[in-house]
Amino acid sequence: MRRMLLVIELRLVLALAPALFAGAAFPGCATLGAPKDVVPFQVDVNVPDATIWVDDHLVGSASVLAKGGTFLRAGFHRIEVRHPDYYSYFTEVTPKHGEPVLIHAQLHALLQ
Repeated sequence: MRRMLLVIELRLVLALAPALFAGAAFPGCATLGAPKDVVPFQVDVNVPDATIWVDDHLVGSASVLAKGGTFLRAGFHRIEVRHPDYYSYFTEVTPKHGEPVLIHAQLHALLQ
């Protein structure tokens, strides 16, 4: 029962992660700043339960960001797409005002 609650809590945290980062608690990551400083951010990944990290901070699951997306502050960001059964995908972006960011990540399964 306890394990089931932990899984449900983790899924809730992943689903709500974009809203949790809406404050300026972590400057420079996927947070909302002044409206002029943010750009739309979406990730399209072949592994829906992969997690998306921006500047080493968890933003959410790939399935959540593929649907609704979130926002990034304008400026340099390091994006990582992780899943324990796949090699991680890394990219760097430097969006400017008015430039939406759409990442297409193709994860490859780890060799056994």
